[in-house]
Amino acid sequence: MAWDNIISRMSWLFLEPSNLLVILLLISVLGMFFINPNHKRYRTFVKLNIFVVVIMSAISFTNLASWIMWPLEARFSEYKELSLDENYSGIIVLAGSERTIISSYVNQATFSNAGERIYQTVAVAKKISGLPIIHTGGIKRGPNEISENEVAEKFFIDNGLDLTRVRFEGNSYNTYTNAIESKKLFKSDENQKWLLITSAYHMPRAVGTFQKADIKIQPYPVDYRTPLKYYSFFRFSMSENFRIFDLAIHEYLGLIAYYITDKSVSIFPKTI
Repeated sequence: MAWDNIISRMSWLFLEPSNLLVILLLISVLGMFFINPNHKRYRTFVKLNIFVVVIMSAISFTNLASWIMWPLEARFSEYKELSLDENYSGIIVLAGSERTIISSYVNQATFSNAGERIYQTVAVAKKISGLPIIHTGGIKRGPNEISENEVAEKFFIDNGLDLTRVRFEGNSYNTYTNAIESKKLFKSDENQKWLLITSAYHMPRAVGTFQKADIKIQPYPVDYRTPLKYYSFFRFSMSENFRIFDLAIHEYLGLIAYYITDKSVSIFPKTI
């Protein structure tokens, strides 16, 4: 794995909101416990504690996470309906939903909450027969574990998809390299748009990187986490709210980082 990817993943361990808030909460509690209440720094830790508790409560018991996620998913929502009138070169699906460790031990294709990426790929492939499919991202986490490509292959076989249509790209390790490595698998006569399938919240960053690689794409966002509209203020689902909040912040940071490092055409891609 490249150093830039290792650094980004290690940084995210501390920047991930759910982790960062817990760390700050522990710091504030320890500060309040060990520092004399009469010391001026004690107030700083009290304020930090109140701030963290308020933020965690807002994330846990309101729809704050969905409101932050909403703009990401709405960016390409006009493409959520598959157009069968277009001419496509093929389908590109981004890996990331495959649970490689579990799949290795249970000998079944298992997926995370983002499994709609692969489910919808099969559905689209059956609606538009004959289109080639590129499954990009072949991360293998250990010598005794199968790769993301192998998990996808199991699923394709189980669902009757002709594997002669599938090209497995196994050198990429992030969204930027998904685009670069996928392009290497194109054939000379494949000069129409490619259907790009990934999670709706991830689509803006994916579009930006594929545009940067000069690939003609048609977004097909799946795996929505919000209804794309306001539907309530309170939402009492702490774990799910934090999961959505973490995903949204990760994407916003990714959009900024990709733009700064010249891996995307725009900080928040829109036109295609």
